[in-house]
Amino acid sequence: MNIQRIIIGGVVAGIICFVGDGIVHGILLTSMWQQIAATLNLPKGDGSMVWFSLYDLVKGVASVLVYALIRPRLGPGPRTAAIAGLITWGLCIGLLPIHFFGRKFALLWSIYGLFPVVIGAVAGSALYREEAKA
Repeated sequence: MNIQRIIIGGVVAGIICFVGDGIVHGILLTSMWQQIAATLNLPKGDGSMVWFSLYDLVKGVASVLVYALIRPRLGPGPRTAAIAGLITWGLCIGLLPIHFFGRKFALLWSIYGLFPVVIGAVAGSALYREEAKA
């Protein structure tokens, strides 16, 4: 397992996840987020962008790590990377508090959120190579 390549690929995947989540939450789900914020009386601009970027970075590194772990069994390539993205998405979406947000919002978040993770996993995993054997 090549840790350096996992980190490099994970950063690329994390950036893609961050941009994709920005589209998902900042464009596609923005009206629902505004309703939630108004209902909870949340202040605007609370500095949570740092937490979102760290979360997406962890998602990106996790997806490339999963790719590195399943690659010996499933073989290298975009199919395996997409499966790694699906696994990572499944683990992350399990953290979603469905009862708090409601089913419709959680469903849309889940569906829209799938794409950035899988695309990020495929892009980040394309940079992964096994270490050369001595």
